[in-house]
Amino acid sequence: MPLNEICNWLPISVIDYGTPITAGNTYTFRAQSGTAISPGNYQILAVAGSGGADVRVGLAAGVDYCAGPGAEYSVDTKPGVSSGPVRQGLNTRFDDYGTSQVNPQDMPPDKNIQENITYYDYTHNGPSKAPSHPGFNNRRVVYIPIVKIEQYDQGRNIVKFDRFGQFFLQTKVGSGNGGDLTAEYIQDATLGVGRYNPDGGATNNLLATPVLYK
Repeated sequence: MPLNEICNWLPISVIDYGTPITAGNTYTFRAQSGTAISPGNYQILAVAGSGGADVRVGLAAGVDYCAGPGAEYSVDTKPGVSSGPVRQGLNTRFDDYGTSQVNPQDMPPDKNIQENITYYDYTHNGPSKAPSHPGFNNRRVVYIPIVKIEQYDQGRNIVKFDRFGQFFLQTKVGSGNGGDLTAEYIQDATLGVGRYNPDGGATNNLLATPVLYK
């Protein structure tokens, strides 16, 4: 059954500027310092909390909250670039823990941590690099809410989701504030970590969950 709520997603956002989001292309999910889309906003969402630790854990493990498109899922934005927590959280998926205060037992790496590969490479025996800690498949495949650009009006700090997209993390986050952080959009139909809510919004036919009838 198609899903209309995703239950394990990253507390960041990809902006829909009105042009089609196309499979194989990369899209910004956190703007670099100095390129905020509205004052203080860099596409980070304060879902579990407003602190840096919440961002770190949310990006390392995903948000333990089910959401979908529509006004009922409006969330606060988190001001600031948050370069440290963003890097520490996302890089666990590449077996890079450093001083991130998270561990590979709770937030394991992907089985393939080779950078600068495409989703096609990842799924078709392309270049591969094994992590030093036990890894899991698809840790680099993530769900990110897509938000219309008008939701980030000047001074606004609450946005609603237009839809969810499935993205592939091609590289880990570098040191410093860094530039725009991007991920590759995936259009393949997959089993999603989510549910169907009959009272929820529109379903996403690219994401599905099995339903037992007997």
